[in-house]
Amino acid sequence: MLLKRLEMNGFKSFADKVAIDFVPGMTAVVGPNGSGKSNITEAIRWVLGEQSAKSLRGGRMGDVIFAGSDTRKPINFAEVSLVLDNDDHFLPLDYSEVYVTRRIYRNGDSEFLINKQSCRLKDIVDLFMDSGLGRESMSIISQGKIDEILNSKPEERRSIFEEAAGVLKYKNRKKQAENKLFETEENLNRVQDILYELDGQLEPLEMQASIAKDYLYQVEELEKVEVTLLSAEIETITETLETWRTAFQENETALLSLRKEISELETSAFSKKEELRKTEESLEGNRSDLLSKTERLEQLEGERNLFLERQKHSNENELAHAENLALVQSKIKTLEDSKQALLENLRVKETTFRVTSEEASELTNKMAQFGAVSEEAIENRKSDLFELKYEQTTIRNDLGYIDREFSQMESRLEKLEQENKKHVTSRADLSAAENETKAALDELKEALNEQLEIYSEVKATLAKQNARFEANERDLYRHYEKVQQMKSRKETLEELADDYAGFFQGVREVLKAKSELPGIIGALIELVLIPEKYQKALEIALSASAQNIVTENDEAARAGIAFLKKAHAGRATFLPLSTIQPRHLPDATRKMIQNQPAFVALASDVVRFDQKLEPVILNALGTTILAKDLKGAGQLAKLVNYRYRVVTLDGDVVNAGGSMTGGATKQGKSSILTRKSELETLTKTMAELSAETVEKEALVKSSKESLRKKQEELEETRLVGENLRLREQELLGKLTREQESLERLNQQLSVYDLETEESAEEKARLTAKKAELEQKNVAIEAQITEMDAEIADMIERSKVAESKLKSDEETLSNLKAKIAVQKSELEQAKTEVSRVQENLDENYLQQEELENKIADLKNNLSSVSMSETEAARQIERTRGEKEAVALQIETLNRSKAELQAEIADLEARTAERNNQASFYLEQKNKAEIQIGKAEVDVRNRTERLMEAYMLTPESAKEKRSAEFDMEALRSKVRLLKRSIDELGVVNIGAIDEFERIHERHTFLTGQQEDLLSAKETLFQVMDEMDEEVKKRFGESFEAIKREFAITFPELFGGGRAELVLLNPEDLLTTGIDIVAQPPGKKLQNLSLRSGGERALTAIALLFAIIRVRPVPFCILDEVEAALDEANVVRFSRYLKHFEENTQFIVITHRKGTMEEADVLYGVTMQESGVSKLVSVRLEETAELIK
Repeated sequence: MLLKRLEMNGFKSFADKVAIDFVPGMTAVVGPNGSGKSNITEAIRWVLGEQSAKSLRGGRMGDVIFAGSDTRKPINFAEVSLVLDNDDHFLPLDYSEVYVTRRIYRNGDSEFLINKQSCRLKDIVDLFMDSGLGRESMSIISQGKIDEILNSKPEERRSIFEEAAGVLKYKNRKKQAENKLFETEENLNRVQDILYELDGQLEPLEMQASIAKDYLYQVEELEKVEVTLLSAEIETITETLETWRTAFQENETALLSLRKEISELETSAFSKKEELRKTEESLEGNRSDLLSKTERLEQLEGERNLFLERQKHSNENELAHAENLALVQSKIKTLEDSKQALLENLRVKETTFRVTSEEASELTNKMAQFGAVSEEAIENRKSDLFELKYEQTTIRNDLGYIDREFSQMESRLEKLEQENKKHVTSRADLSAAENETKAALDELKEALNEQLEIYSEVKATLAKQNARFEANERDLYRHYEKVQQMKSRKETLEELADDYAGFFQGVREVLKAKSELPGIIGALIELVLIPEKYQKALEIALSASAQNIVTENDEAARAGIAFLKKAHAGRATFLPLSTIQPRHLPDATRKMIQNQPAFVALASDVVRFDQKLEPVILNALGTTILAKDLKGAGQLAKLVNYRYRVVTLDGDVVNAGGSMTGGATKQGKSSILTRKSELETLTKTMAELSAETVEKEALVKSSKESLRKKQEELEETRLVGENLRLREQELLGKLTREQESLERLNQQLSVYDLETEESAEEKARLTAKKAELEQKNVAIEAQITEMDAEIADMIERSKVAESKLKSDEETLSNLKAKIAVQKSELEQAKTEVSRVQENLDENYLQQEELENKIADLKNNLSSVSMSETEAARQIERTRGEKEAVALQIETLNRSKAELQAEIADLEARTAERNNQASFYLEQKNKAEIQIGKAEVDVRNRTERLMEAYMLTPESAKEKRSAEFDMEALRSKVRLLKRSIDELGVVNIGAIDEFERIHERHTFLTGQQEDLLSAKETLFQVMDEMDEEVKKRFGESFEAIKREFAITFPELFGGGRAELVLLNPEDLLTTGIDIVAQPPGKKLQNLSLRSGGERALTAIALLFAIIRVRPVPFCILDEVEAALDEANVVRFSRYLKHFEENTQFIVITHRKGTMEEADVLYGVTMQESGVSKLVSVRLEETAELIK
């Protein structure tokens, strides 16, 4: 497999898209410091799946995107693609070419592609895992990798060998198995905790289920008897109800008949009253109409008089307007005659003005023609003169240019001579500087050796402090584990509490729905606080009543029962605060037992609770006595005549009536009460542990800070050494540059001699050119003098024509003055015509207005005459209508008196019928009351049947006995209810709850067994992974050890080296030490060698690993930086041994490495902050890296 091409776009300093094509063999990438060479290595590492921004010299992953420069804006994404030739199917993909792409956007989004198909980062990491090409593999070796080999602990150094052995996937699998094992143990602990809780619930539930079954039998018997009794009572009451309903119907019928008659009478009366109202309205309307007719008659007479007055006024106005019209028409005739005379005068003046203007125009044209002929000839000759002068100016400019060239040439020759002298001086200075640099290099090597000794001492102290830090850290992690276990147990208990585990089904469902059921306070056991000393006794004393639900009132209790019925969710007992009655020991009894040695306290006195719950607590515990032991309990019970229950602190009971209950429960069982107590204990303990955690964290932080300071000291020491090394490299570079500068100076001096010779030749050419131009200039000057004389003669001859032109100009001036006078008179005549026309227009308008007014007056006179005639007709008609209305008013008054008499008779008859209806209504209401009472009795019994037994009266009648005695039935009902009450609080839900808990217990037991089996399997998998890792690691280590023994003497030209396992018995964790003996030196640990020896030893180890596990390609990033020139040459030639199987991409500064490369690429930063890729010739390389 080969690395074919790397494509980058927007990655770090590569702002523009760049593609690097790689070939088999060695490709070298060179360039000055800071140009971005190492960004190529990081691009390859990144696309192979690197996830650490720090490893890429960044603070966060977004730092790999080009951030902009002084001249460029930031880019919004970075993209790197790697193209691999996979013809040999080295990678497990069915493609001959693999194209891997990674892309990141500035908003943090990322994309990953294999052959342009979207994938996950994990897919890319898995593709290269254990292939030798992963981001941490030996395919990418940087100076940091060399430092890692040199400076890491033996235990840390083994990671390089693990990668070479290909065991990372097995270690990852083991890590996955460990994670699964942790999850399995967590689940197992959770299951065991739940089983522990269930064990404590099974036994009491079994006993409660037995009591509940007895209770259900008696309830069933009560149902049979009570159903018969209720059905018989409903039947008896129903018969009485029918009698009252008959009486009610009879009175209802009589009452309806009377109400119908009353209604008819009231309807007749209403009709007559309505008729009377209409008569009165008509009467009022006629009276109003009579008044209106009178007022209208007066109005019409006034209007007729007004019309007669208007007719007289219009006749007078028409006569006056006719007189004015005659005067206007006479004035118009006079103005029209004057207008004709003015227009004739205007035509004469226009003709005279036109003739004079034509004479002036003709004279002007003659003058212009004579002057143009003379001036045109002069202008043409002047144009010829201008062209000659232009040519003369061009020649003079060329002569000036030649003079300037002579001057510049003299200056350049003078400057060349000065620079020649300067470079001669510089050559002497550089020779002196070369000698000084060599001396500084010798001093620097001595300082570097001293710094290495200081570094070793600081490193030894750091190792001791690191051991202390790791011990403190392990202690903290053990503490964290303890806290986590308690937290897990607490979460389990809280989860059980939140799920109301241990509560009966009905109780649990109500408590879960508490937010939907107003008035639900909670279960009794939740609402009390019991000291640990009394928990066992109180748990027995409360028994099943601990799960009774306390409510604000009986309405909330009924709502809770209805909820359980609707959801079919079981049963529960409710304790309404509004109805529950407290129970007390008599004062005399209390005083009698308080002084007894066995007496501890009353159960209600040892619990803490909200004061409003006192009736509930006293009802449950007010008559329960606590005793020290069973013997003392018996004495106290006897003292109170076995009327009250006595409970010992161990949980034994002497019941009311003398029976005794006791024994032992299964070891380890828990209850709701113990769970609650354990939760409180855990909360308190975790608070204490939290304070301890702070102390331990502070200790770890302190030791970590000391370690950090020592690490900083070591880093400072290392940096001093590194700076000394860098200074050494700088001096070496300086020496090289000085030598190269000397060579360039000698070349420059040769160039100066050549430039001097060329300048002399150019000077001779310019001299000849100047002589030719000066001859042309003399000839043109003579032509200009001759043409100036010719133009002067032409100007003299044109002056003779000027005299005739002046005479014509005087004649033209007189004509223009005459035209101005005529034009003024013409304008005055036009103004007079306009004035006369305006007067005419005004009189025409006045004539039209008078004619329109006369026409309007005639039309108005006709209209007024017609209106007066119409008014006379309306006056006659209105008088007739007024007399008719007066007659109608008289008729309506007579009708009104008749209607008032009929209404009085109807009202008297209605009052009589209302008295009769009142009697029947009273009888009806009496029957209705009795019906209501009977219906309530029937409804109550029907509701009892439905609520208690879900039966209708019909279905109850079918179920009842054929023969029965009502009193016997009532007696039996009382006996059964008393017997059920004597059973006390019964938990019906215990039957289903016991079955549910038992079923869950069985299921969880099976889960526990499965988890234990899975745990064993995971241990087996982890052991198998360890064995595989040990086998592969051991084999790989021995192979690398053998190859290292070969590569070391090959690189050093002799000597020997060895890899040593610190703990051969533990191949999973053993560290690896490196012992080396270069030629002529003693065998020592690698850390005691010089920097160059250590670096070359590390390179020899890397070559050994590559020989054991060849990789298709390998990126070497300045790994030879610490080597001297001889070792660099040896290193670069040694790379040739691997070219057959491995393709090398080398980032380098060293000339020896560059000389061995097959292909060179250069990286420059011609534009600030932006890296560019350039092709490089071998001879240009040294210049490029400066």
